[in-house]
Amino acid sequence: MHKSILSFIVIFLVSLSLFAQDTPPAKEEVKPSLDNGTIKSQFDYMKKKSSNWQDHEVIKVNMINKFGANVQDTLKSFRSRLKDSKALVGKQNSEITTLKADMQKLQNQLDATIKAKDSMKLFGAELPKGTYNTIMWVIILGSLAVAGICFMLYKRSNTVTVETKTTLEEVREEFDTHRKNALVREQKLARKLQDEVIKNKNLGL
Repeated sequence: MHKSILSFIVIFLVSLSLFAQDTPPAKEEVKPSLDNGTIKSQFDYMKKKSSNWQDHEVIKVNMINKFGANVQDTLKSFRSRLKDSKALVGKQNSEITTLKADMQKLQNQLDATIKAKDSMKLFGAELPKGTYNTIMWVIILGSLAVAGICFMLYKRSNTVTVETKTTLEEVREEFDTHRKNALVREQKLARKLQDEVIKNKNLGL
């Protein structure tokens, strides 16, 4: 029995850390059950429906199995979102590379235009100074616009990457902490069980 309780505790603690990152707050109050609500509300519901045996909470096996399945669904959703985030980062990196190439092309054109400014020629044709200046400003503003788009895409991509790495690290750290705590609880339960066995033997049971 204590092994089942230990497994339930480990699954619950992992799901709580993932759920904090993965699930938005509910807008309306949902009646507690194992078929809806947050992982925490399902745990509270299961605890409420449990019975007491000495110093332990006794939970039905079917409820633990249902809760475990819900936790697995939450983990699956988190992995799916993480996969989508990685795909988005890859797509944005590709777009940034393309935009950088376009910006370099515009920059080369701008350099060539500036070099030919004294002759007031553009693409081999003589142009009035007003028209020439207008084209120059269009190229400059276009370069700035492309640079701005590149910067925004890079910033967005970098933010997604940093958030993903931070989330994974936090989940990993919290899981390690909860695993250690669960091990301590298991050891305490084992000691209590051993003490109970010794006590019963001493009483001649």
